[in-house]
Amino acid sequence: MRLLSRILTGLVLLLGTGWAALALALTGAGPEGAHLVRALPALVLVAVAVALWRRSSWRVAVAVVVAGCAAIYGWVRTVQPSDQRDWAPDLARAARAEVDGTRVTIHDVRDFRYRSTTDWDASWYTATYDTRELTGAWFIVEPFSGFYGAAHTMVSFGFADGRYVVFSVEVRREKGETFSALGGLFRQFELIYVVGDERDLIQLRSNHRKDDVYLYPVDASKERIATFFLDMVARMNALHERPEFYDTLTSNCTTNLVRHVEKVSAVKVPYDHRTLLPAYSDALAYELGLIEKDAPLEVVRARHRINVQAMAANGQPDFSRRIREAGATAASTP
Repeated sequence: MRLLSRILTGLVLLLGTGWAALALALTGAGPEGAHLVRALPALVLVAVAVALWRRSSWRVAVAVVVAGCAAIYGWVRTVQPSDQRDWAPDLARAARAEVDGTRVTIHDVRDFRYRSTTDWDASWYTATYDTRELTGAWFIVEPFSGFYGAAHTMVSFGFADGRYVVFSVEVRREKGETFSALGGLFRQFELIYVVGDERDLIQLRSNHRKDDVYLYPVDASKERIATFFLDMVARMNALHERPEFYDTLTSNCTTNLVRHVEKVSAVKVPYDHRTLLPAYSDALAYELGLIEKDAPLEVVRARHRINVQAMAANGQPDFSRRIREAGATAASTP
């Protein structure tokens, strides 16, 4: 029993002070990176706790660490999100919309033209969409090369006039800032709904980042898709009015999409590794019947990998039509 209490006390001290150090160093950190000096109180906390453990009891040491973590958590909660920062150029504008019945006018739809991932011509436009003209929705999955289970997910909506608009839930980076999954746990980044043309948001990923991109038609009624679209617009507008922090575990690209799905349908989405590791989110969508299930999942994946079509359609005005063309399945199968 004595050995067990020592082990548990050691774990509390290690995990508690580790969390405290990360919270102090990363919370609110911007392009300058982690504030290492600010993390020094965590070292003082562990030193005091260890000294008390040796001279008094493990209960006192644990109480000190818990109290210290509670105080730091209270400070963390005082750090507030902002929409007034020196944003990275591709995230400089946050989309917003005006809704008039079935007509939705979206401002700052992104439409960049890329020569590489770091060289582009910036462009935004305003467009009006009518939910009565919706023809479908597509679930997009972009697994990240070299990162097990990591991926980005998006949703695209198509309209009868041939236009497509993509909603992408992302980290809103500042100039010089890079994404960190660890930083995303400690209020380091704001959340943004990027709304853009498929020639921007899909082509960037398939043709320039060279990541696999899967484009799955969503199996849902037109009415449900319209409700889904309007719910994403409402969330986008809410973020424009009241900024929020991105959270790697609870408010990322996939968990936000899950909340939209649950709001507009009777589907209860389980929170498991397929949500935490979005590279497997298509497996979850497949299980729930949100994408087609007429073949084994690996066959469905191969059918909807659009990299071959995207490369062939590079820079073309009918990019969206071309990436939906059948016939490249065999060539695109890994």
